[in-house]
Amino acid sequence: MQERTPRLGLPWLMPAQAQKHVTVNEALARLDMLVQASVLSRTLSGQPETPSEGEGYLLPDAPQGADWSSQSEGVLMVFHEGVWTAVQPWAGLTVYVADEAVSLIHDGAEWTALKDQVRALGGLEALGVGTQADPVNRVAIKSTGVLMSADDAGPGDMRLTMNKSDASRTASLVFQSNWSGRAELGLTGDEAFSIKVSDDGASWLEALKVSAGDGVVTLSGLSVLSGRLSLSASHTPASAAAPGQAGDLCWDGDFVYVCVAANQWRRSALSAW
Repeated sequence: MQERTPRLGLPWLMPAQAQKHVTVNEALARLDMLVQASVLSRTLSGQPETPSEGEGYLLPDAPQGADWSSQSEGVLMVFHEGVWTAVQPWAGLTVYVADEAVSLIHDGAEWTALKDQVRALGGLEALGVGTQADPVNRVAIKSTGVLMSADDAGPGDMRLTMNKSDASRTASLVFQSNWSGRAELGLTGDEAFSIKVSDDGASWLEALKVSAGDGVVTLSGLSVLSGRLSLSASHTPASAAAPGQAGDLCWDGDFVYVCVAANQWRRSALSAW
């Protein structure tokens, strides 16, 4: 039977052992060193002359002092009952360094900042910032503002990409008021870029659409392409005094109609050539 536990090095109580409290107290002292471990510094090279009980350090390269000089870089040293105890770190041991306000984790070879490992996390199931994520909104942010900036080490570009699985799906931005949709822009159910608006979050009006194939812009029935203006639907004013605003245009099979002032229409006959 081993005399110490394999990970924390705690002493086992042995059969018929006398003064078992000594072994138990040693184990408790070691737990006090290692559980939620904290040190004052990892850069102090000289062994303190008057350390306080429980004071701890991570040793830098080439430490100096009667008890420190024989130890290697990265060893955890804790002052307990008048002597320095050396703990060789292992993969997974974490220590808080007070003078840097940083938590370190040992990877089996060296100490690294825990925050660096957090930066490298991948494959997260969900992420909530200021709020709870859920199975649908697996990234959720509750904030006054969200900033995305180009990497200073890169070319200086910043591009946000949204990808949908096929042409019939949607990739869009939705703007809401009190959790009710009011505007949407993107690829909504086809390959054309569109802007839609709503006054109730249920019924939507397509205000603008840009064809992916030829770039034709359609504005609620008005299309513009390379200097050509197209009014896709015909309309005939009921009379020359029909409701209208100055500048309104419409057409039918016989005339082009222009509203020259409020409720005042003029028309021009169409002919073949």
